[in-house]
Amino acid sequence: MEKSGIRPHRLVLELSQLFNLETSLDTVLVVSMYKLNQCMDSERSSIFVFDPLNEQLTSYSSLDLAKREIRMSKSTGVAGWVFEHGMPAVINDAYDDSRFYRGVDEMTGYRTRNLICTPLIDDKGKCIGTIQSLNKKSGDFTTNDLELLDMTARLVAAALNKKRGDDEMLTIHIAGEKLGHRLSAELALSA
Repeated sequence: MEKSGIRPHRLVLELSQLFNLETSLDTVLVVSMYKLNQCMDSERSSIFVFDPLNEQLTSYSSLDLAKREIRMSKSTGVAGWVFEHGMPAVINDAYDDSRFYRGVDEMTGYRTRNLICTPLIDDKGKCIGTIQSLNKKSGDFTTNDLELLDMTARLVAAALNKKRGDDEMLTIHIAGEKLGHRLSAELALSA
């Protein structure tokens, strides 16, 4: 077993290298959740991203959902509490915590014993979602686990922010091309 001080730094190094690869963000995030599970010694990890159009948190990347999307109000459950307060939560008895939403367990057939969740903060200081790990295999989640999750959250938030920026640039590029074609067509008609 690695010393607890080495564990977070090794994960951050591995994830940093992973995020620098020229591959799809979805693939990178799935691999990140797998590596987070290994380092955190947890059963499942997932990312929820805020959908401002519907005021919901939507599962973005998870190893445990088998392509099933989870959508819930931005104020529902621990993820909702973390999103709205911008603060992490460490819960070592899920069913005894009033913030815990049992509906996801009922929908997935999974039983959450304990969980740790932290906000994803973008480069403007705005919360864009949450990242969480469920069911530590041995014992309870600790402050060391929270440090590990916080470091991972910073990398994930940066990757999501970059993707959002890339998507916006692509939209601007496509709009520019359409405008150029339209102007060319109008010039051709007026000539």
